[in-house]
Amino acid sequence: MGKGTTMDMHVPAQEEAPRLLTDAQIRQFLANGYLVLQTALPKSFHDQVFQRFDELIGGEKLENPGNNLLPLVPEINAVFEDPVVKGALTSVLGPDYLMHPHRALHKNPPGSPIQHWHKDSYWGYMRRVRNHRPRWVMIMYYPQDTPAELGPTGVVPGSHLLAAGIQDPDALERNGSGPAGSVLMIHYDIWHRKMKNLTADKRFMMKFEFIRMVPVGAPDWPHGDPAWRAPDQAPSFAMEAAWKAQWRWLTGGTAAGGAADLDALRAALAGTPAEAAAAMSTIADLGPAAAALAPALLPHLDGDDEALQLDAAYALGAIGEAALPALLQRVEADTRRDPEDGSLKSDAGRLTPKDCVALSSIYGVVEIGAAAVPELLRLLRSGAGRSRKLAAFALGEIAGTGPEVRDALIAATVDADTHLRIAAVEALGLKPADDAIVAALARALDDADAEVRFDAVLGLTRMGPAAAAAVPALGRVLTGDENRYVRGYAVEALHRIGDDAAYRVLLPYLKLSRWCPMTTAASIF
Repeated sequence: MGKGTTMDMHVPAQEEAPRLLTDAQIRQFLANGYLVLQTALPKSFHDQVFQRFDELIGGEKLENPGNNLLPLVPEINAVFEDPVVKGALTSVLGPDYLMHPHRALHKNPPGSPIQHWHKDSYWGYMRRVRNHRPRWVMIMYYPQDTPAELGPTGVVPGSHLLAAGIQDPDALERNGSGPAGSVLMIHYDIWHRKMKNLTADKRFMMKFEFIRMVPVGAPDWPHGDPAWRAPDQAPSFAMEAAWKAQWRWLTGGTAAGGAADLDALRAALAGTPAEAAAAMSTIADLGPAAAALAPALLPHLDGDDEALQLDAAYALGAIGEAALPALLQRVEADTRRDPEDGSLKSDAGRLTPKDCVALSSIYGVVEIGAAAVPELLRLLRSGAGRSRKLAAFALGEIAGTGPEVRDALIAATVDADTHLRIAAVEALGLKPADDAIVAALARALDDADAEVRFDAVLGLTRMGPAAAAAVPALGRVLTGDENRYVRGYAVEALHRIGDDAAYRVLLPYLKLSRWCPMTTAASIF
């Protein structure tokens, strides 16, 4: 084979068990929304990957393989089998996580312009409700030494929980610099950008996405210290009530309880932003014992500081049922309809903190849990505008909740509102599989909207063998759907169903679509 083809690349053996994260690293990820890791692969491997990427996209002629990157250069899967990377993904996403069919290879040539700040979205920025809980992460791998001047990815720490644009994000930016083989693992929703390359050298980065497939149970890392402790390098956004909620979700913990001076906390809530944030952190530990402070949190929930607004919502969620009417009032008041137009492809200046009151409130409702279900069902059935979408999202995030929730979500999957259908189908896909849910998700594979179909096939993929009745529907979208990611997840769903009927559909498709990584323009046979 010619120079630089896959036959020349040497992949070192990897037999080490995954190196799981520590409690401190998990806390850092939950607060900051990212971790910088270093693979255990040798420098020689990264040099070979750099050479291969340079051949593909380093020149003037664009030959980017896009989603075909992995079959074209299958050796790069060694990055995801690396014990450091595999351990980090397992720790955050649990076992049996899924690699998304979207893969991207980016270059940052000398002098290229800096990118605008953004959150990633394939479908549009206002269609689905983003998950604060870490169900979806991205891995960014750099095959070359990547100092700050070479233009790595820049992130705003802590911004993965914020929907509105951030004031002066440049001042808050941290870069993902590191030696060859470094990996930046980010929460899918973090604000980030490509930094400017100030050198005469090329910079390459490949980006893959991974998704949690199993419900949270026991911690998936060697968990020892149940207490939340803010990381040494915490973001400038102090949102400890929100961070504690994510920590409790991953660890199965509950509010610490205890006693505190409520009058002092009430005074702190009326003080500086830092004092108010510290009070919210304490309230998140007190839980229902802080119910008398709910009215003092509401000015922050309605305020124009999104970080405090969101933290207030989580503090109210920790208070529990006593705070539910105030939170639901704000959700129900959002009767606006999201537009279906091209502007959905841009998040720049789209939202202000005032626009986010209902959104922040629904995250607090989720923390209240089962006690919120009757009112959420009412809102799903008889609410208006965005409030119904938010209710469907919350019903998906609250574990279990029984046949009434299932049937209400199934009814919403055929609603005229596309955004509600997206939320309802996603929520159903998080529920324990039964015949009715599998049938509803199989029907949703015929929806006119591609994102609905995507969420439906992802839900069926999560259900594995329990989704066997959906094999005929999955077979149709496998070969006939116009969206590449619906097809990609259909492959995964059929594989995870794993019975004879599924393989009779899957294997002929794979034989016809097989990619030969040894075949290139320089070596066509």
